[in-house]
Amino acid sequence: MVKDLDMVHPTAKIGGNSKLGEGNRIGAYAIIDGDVMLGDGVSVGAYTEISGKVKIGGRTWIGSHCVIGHPIRGMLWSGESDRGTVQISDRCTIRSGSVIYDDVDLGEGVELGHSVMIREGVTVGRHSLIGTGTILDGHILIGRNVRIQTGVYISSHSIIEDKVFIGPRAVLLNDKYMMQREYRLKGPKIHSGVSVGGNSVILPGVEIGEGSIIGAGAVVTRDVPPRTIYAGIPAKKLRDVPPEWGIKLP
Repeated sequence: MVKDLDMVHPTAKIGGNSKLGEGNRIGAYAIIDGDVMLGDGVSVGAYTEISGKVKIGGRTWIGSHCVIGHPIRGMLWSGESDRGTVQISDRCTIRSGSVIYDDVDLGEGVELGHSVMIREGVTVGRHSLIGTGTILDGHILIGRNVRIQTGVYISSHSIIEDKVFIGPRAVLLNDKYMMQREYRLKGPKIHSGVSVGGNSVILPGVEIGEGSIIGAGAVVTRDVPPRTIYAGIPAKKLRDVPPEWGIKLP
């Protein structure tokens, strides 16, 4: 349903049971189809496709060539009734080329860089930033005020708590035996206030304690106690985090 105050390019297609809010802007050749609900003031860029069960909050900005509501592997040939729901809260930013699968929840003010991929079962807390080219590979819980930099890979079944910083090209793994034997996938758990340096590798099931720091390029093979600094290959303790240090975000 298109309202008089909406600015919809004549080549855009609005179908299914889609409902637009007030003052939406829909770019050239965009496709909005299925049970899609747009809040007031949402902007959708050219060639973006939004399908399935999707709810997008007000004042959210979506760049060009994005896909929102991509069906998961087992649902590629299923009907719309079997699809999971995408919930994107108010004032989010989704930059060009990003792909968001079914069953994803982005909190208020979440910001994505360009070409971010978010697989099914991912929740991102409010005011978190996900850098360009990052992959969230499904069934991941990310807290509030998290900063994930460019090109990070986070494997499925990982947990990242509030106010965590993850540097560029860091990798969080979940398959301890790399398919050589049966193993229940388990990603790392990064507790609140942790900083992980660029190009670090966190091995499956490792826990990084609250307020700790992982140096750039480290390979973390074992749990890290709270408020300690680890670096190296394999990562070893250097010292405790100074008491005056800490991530200070709301």
